[in-house]
Amino acid sequence: MKDLRKLENDRAFRISFRIKENHILLASVYENLVDRNFIHAEKDIKKLIIDLRLIIKSIQDDDF
Repeated sequence: MKDLRKLENDRAFRISFRIKENHILLASVYENLVDRNFIHAEKDIKKLIIDLRLIIKSIQDDDF
């Protein structure tokens, strides 16, 4: 039972970590767009797209 709880806690931590990182990137995109810093905004948007695609793949593979 403890092993299952640890696995679920680890899984929740991984999800939380990735969402937090994406939230930071999204805030950066907002700031860069407001400041018309489109080069940096585009780089962060591409990072977000890549990670969101990986999240979709993880969901499909039930590997989150």
